[in-house]
Amino acid sequence: MAAFTALLRAMIGNLPEQSAGERAAVYQRIRDKLVYQLEKRDPPLSEEQIERQVVKMRDAIVAIEQDYADS
Repeated sequence: MAAFTALLRAMIGNLPEQSAGERAAVYQRIRDKLVYQLEKRDPPLSEEQIERQVVKMRDAIVAIEQDYADS
């Protein structure tokens, strides 16, 4: 999760406006790209392996958004 958190924070930090909508758009783009890349791996990953990575990313998003809610 730490790698996802660092990546997402860096991407959000580069946004001209860090609104909830802008952050959500970043999360969606990165989530889509992650799933695409994982599905195209050779040798292929199992659905369970892909899901574990998606869950790690989701947990990172929740942690980041909690920080915004706390501030």
